[in-house]
Amino acid sequence: MNLYWVTTDDHGEDWFIVANIAEEAATFHEEREGYDYGDATTEKILEIPEGITTEVGWPSDEVLQSCGANIVSDGLARVVEIGGRKFSEGLMESTIRTLDDDMFEEMGEGRPNKTDRESEH
Repeated sequence: MNLYWVTTDDHGEDWFIVANIAEEAATFHEEREGYDYGDATTEKILEIPEGITTEVGWPSDEVLQSCGANIVSDGLARVVEIGGRKFSEGLMESTIRTLDDDMFEEMGEGRPNKTDRESEH
C-alpha cells in the first residue's frame, strides 16, 4: 500500500489517499468527492511501512503519524508535514465545518467545531 497526495484543479478537497496504485487513489477521490473521471491528480508520497494496518481510502491521523507525518495543524484546514514538506487540506472541509457551526450556534448549541464566526461587514 502507498500514501498518495490527491489534488484537483479547484483544490476544494485535496487530501491523502491510501491505495495500491495511483489510478486507484485518483478514482477513490473522484468517486467519493464528486469529481468527474480524470479530474484528480495523484503523487506518490511514500510506501506504507510493513506492520501498519490500513485499507484503501482516507488515512486516519494515526496512520499518517505511523508513516512519519507530523500534524502541524488540525484546525479548519489540516496541515501535515512529511519529509520536510507541508500538505494542506482542501478548503471545502473548512467551509463545511464553519457552516455547521453557524447552524449549531443558531440552535443555541455553540460552535462544536471551534470555527471562528465570519465577520459581518
